[in-house]
Amino acid sequence: MRLCANWLPLSPGLTREVAARCEAAGLWGIGIGDSPNYGELYSACTDALGATSSLVVSTSVTNPVTRHWSVHASAVRALTSAHPGRFRLGFGRGDSAVHTFGLRPAPLADLERFGRSVADSARAAGVDPFLLVAASGPATARVAGRVADGVIAGVGGDPVALRTIRERAHAARDDAPFEVWASVRIAIGRDDDEVRDLRRRLVPRAVSASHFAFASTFEGKNVPAEYAGVLAERYATYDYGSHGRSGATSNATMFSDRPDIEDYLLDRFAVVGRADDCRARLAELSTHVDGIYLSLLFEDALPQIDRIGAMLA
Repeated sequence: MRLCANWLPLSPGLTREVAARCEAAGLWGIGIGDSPNYGELYSACTDALGATSSLVVSTSVTNPVTRHWSVHASAVRALTSAHPGRFRLGFGRGDSAVHTFGLRPAPLADLERFGRSVADSARAAGVDPFLLVAASGPATARVAGRVADGVIAGVGGDPVALRTIRERAHAARDDAPFEVWASVRIAIGRDDDEVRDLRRRLVPRAVSASHFAFASTFEGKNVPAEYAGVLAERYATYDYGSHGRSGATSNATMFSDRPDIEDYLLDRFAVVGRADDCRARLAELSTHVDGIYLSLLFEDALPQIDRIGAMLA
């Protein structure tokens, strides 16, 4: 079971500590997010790689909009050369990092050109890059199949939707190896009271994940028909200023009058419970994918990493 913790670089020192703690806990890797509200992406990747000896570090994820492709290509060449087999470039069309500046996500054609440009530049320099595309729908999955080595499927833990992503990606490529990664939020509690509190705290994170997954289209995503209309209507009021944040934000209360939808989103996009329950859920999910990205409650990252390590032990 290959597990990667997802992290936003709050500070260089904390990034190094989180990476080292992930390696000590037995995680396979760490993914570092690209957000205008946090530290610079490639500096953070360098910090994480320097603080560890075997942990695989990936961008999870960057985009073709806020930097020219040549900047990404330079980072890929440098980090892959310095740490063979330990750096991966994850990229997508752009979500909060793009909308924050009033920009639009990259069209699929631009996403594909970006992937090819970065890969060609790296290979011309004698570096073999590993590329991952973040995809929540069939069309982006096909792009991943054409230009990348794997996909980070932003559809939560739903096996039907994950299978659709895998099938669409494989249909667009030859028989070369290809990885499918799930992405979920995680919080491990010590008792039932703490688990209930963690579920409440993860509501806005589950809403953010579902917005990425569903806001553009429900095609191929196995969303219950009775929820689709309500989801589409309320995503129109989504606040990117609160994207991914815990606490009492407008996103956190978006479905406060629909506890059935909150439970659905939490169960699909998060793994929350005691250690044994979380381990069982991840083991089941791992039968459908090649690895799992685990987004942490960033304010509790270090104790949660320790709990993940105990769970794995």
